[in-house]
Amino acid sequence: MTPPLRLDASAAEWLAQKGGSVTVRASPRHGCCGGTAHLPVAEVGAPADPVGWSVQECDGITVYVDPALTDPGAVLIVRVEGFSRWRRLFVEEDAAGHDG
Repeated sequence: MTPPLRLDASAAEWLAQKGGSVTVRASPRHGCCGGTAHLPVAEVGAPADPVGWSVQECDGITVYVDPALTDPGAVLIVRVEGFSRWRRLFVEEDAAGHDG
């Protein structure tokens, strides 16, 4: 089951200017002692091969969610930070389920 996803208003506005789609995928992070965690990251655009991915519509933006992201207890919130051409997307996990 894909976790619920929200777009911050400024992220939705920025993504609309960038083509209207975003990919939220699992990115492996390797620990110093051998463990691996898959953290959600957001990238502008659609995945190269969206077969099997969950597709949602949020605030007029098409969101592709990696099937590897399966924590139904968390809400993923896509936000944007920076200014001018140095803006970037990031994903926060809200285990409480509210956008605060």
